[in-house]
Amino acid sequence: MRLGHSLLKRSSIHGLFALIGICRALSFNPAQATERQSLNLLENARNWPITEIMINGQPSQALLDTGATVALIHDRYLAPGAATESPDATRVQGIGGNRILPVTHVASVKAGAHTWTNLRAVVNAADQFPIAQNILPVALLDGATVDFDFRKSTVELYDGYPKIIPGAERNAIRYRLHGGLIFIPVSINGVSGEALIDTGSTVTFVNAHYADRAGGVKRDQEPEAIQGSDLNRGELEVFEFRKMRLGDKRISTFSIPVLETDLFASLGFDQAPMMVIGMDLLSHYRLQIDRKRERIVLVR
Repeated sequence: MRLGHSLLKRSSIHGLFALIGICRALSFNPAQATERQSLNLLENARNWPITEIMINGQPSQALLDTGATVALIHDRYLAPGAATESPDATRVQGIGGNRILPVTHVASVKAGAHTWTNLRAVVNAADQFPIAQNILPVALLDGATVDFDFRKSTVELYDGYPKIIPGAERNAIRYRLHGGLIFIPVSINGVSGEALIDTGSTVTFVNAHYADRAGGVKRDQEPEAIQGSDLNRGELEVFEFRKMRLGDKRISTFSIPVLETDLFASLGFDQAPMMVIGMDLLSHYRLQIDRKRERIVLVR
């Protein structure tokens, strides 16, 4: 199947981002082992994979984010003074910059049959991130396969290989973990690069270095304003490219936003071609993360 250019042109470049990179590794408490689980996804304007959770017995919601390496919990769900219970702090990288935020341990977090106790989490202590939801890294979830079925608004977690969907086309792409984040190889106009799979980003975009090396042509329009996760505002421009290779699929003549942010440098891609694949593209597929074979499977 040959993908058309319309998928990327429908990018909602006014959306907010929930991409988080942590400068140092944080240990996770593993969830309880299960054979098969399913989480329901809630409808929302930004098309994020959001599910219902419980924090210390209080009902809430959380974004299931492949672009996060540590949980982020709003302080309204924590005991008074929780933000200062631990002397630890961590630098959280966002689209518009970074913040130093306190770290605490949350007594209990539940999502479906998953339960985490004494979960170490970054505290959103003063609305530093302009999102109402908490964030749970997908890495916290059990299962050899994490299966996002966006059409049915569910996430299935199971120990076998990814389900084969009769009549659907599968695009299996080997990934690598870099700083706990999932990267896959891509090619734009014949220039190889790497793409971060990020369910916490509303849009797909490339860094300026990639746009320059791939010979993108700037579209004749005014720059678009965006708001990053640290509340700073920035501008991005839209470039047109001839072709893109994503696994065994080809996308021809498409437009995509170009954004320059310190986040790329923090991930080691300040002078390397990199892009972020967000929900504007991922939501058109069934996204299966095959942890046993380290593959991303896009089913359509």
